[in-house]
Amino acid sequence: MRDFFHCDTTVYKKRLKTAVAAVLMPVIAVCIFCAANIIFNMRDDGDKGFAQFMLLLMAGCIAFAMIACFLGAYIADKKCRRHSRYTYFDILPKGMIYSRYAGEHYLYGERTIYRRLYYIPFEGFTNALRDPKESPRSLTVTGDIREYLLPSDYLGYHIDEDGELVFDYAELSERHFERREKLLITQDFGSTKRLQGSILHYYEQFKNAPEKKPFNIADYVSQRSKKPMRTSNPVLDAPSFDRKW
Repeated sequence: MRDFFHCDTTVYKKRLKTAVAAVLMPVIAVCIFCAANIIFNMRDDGDKGFAQFMLLLMAGCIAFAMIACFLGAYIADKKCRRHSRYTYFDILPKGMIYSRYAGEHYLYGERTIYRRLYYIPFEGFTNALRDPKESPRSLTVTGDIREYLLPSDYLGYHIDEDGELVFDYAELSERHFERREKLLITQDFGSTKRLQGSILHYYEQFKNAPEKKPFNIADYVSQRSKKPMRTSNPVLDAPSFDRKW
C-alpha cells in the first residue's frame, strides 16, 4: 500500500495541447484566407495594396501564434517542474501531509517559493470521501485540519521515534496556521481511488495499533548471576546429605 503520492503533472500538458489547438486553429484559418486573397490579387487587374495588407496580416498572425505557443510551453513546463517537486501527499504513522505549490516571487534578486501545507492528524481525522462517477479526480478529507501558507523553506518536518510529526521550526506546532474542517483535493493526483484506499488503510492501522508499553530497561539488559561462595576446603564444598533431626 502506497504512503506517498507525487503530483500528476500530465494535466498541465493536456491543457497546453488544448490551448495550442485553440490558438492555431483560427490562425490557420486566417492564414488560408489571406493566402487565397493574395493569389487572387496577384493578377494584372488585382489590388496590390490589398495583397500586401493580407501578407502583413498573415505574418502578424503567425508571429502571434509563435509567441503564444512559446509562452504557453514555458508556463506549462514551469508548472510541471514546480508541482512535481512541491505538490505531494505524504501519509505518516500518526497523520497526513498534503503539500501544494502556491506561487513564488522575487525580492532583492532572491526567489521565494510558497507552499500551502495541510496537516491532518489521525486523532482528528473523520473520513475521506469521493464520487467516482461525478468527480473521480477529487477527494474530500474531513476532520481537524491545520493549514499553513509560508515559504517552502519554513515548512520542513521530520518524524520522531514515537511516529509524531515534528516541524523543523518548533513554533509551527503552536501558531502560524488556520484550522479548517474540510479539505478538497482536485486534479493533483489523477484518479483518487488509490489515494482514498491508502488513507483509510493507514487510518485503520493507527486505530488498531497496540498500546505502547512503558520502557523497562530490564527487558533489554539481563542481570548477571551471582557465583556461589566457595572455600579452600573441597570437603566443605562437597554436597552433604546429613540431616540432623
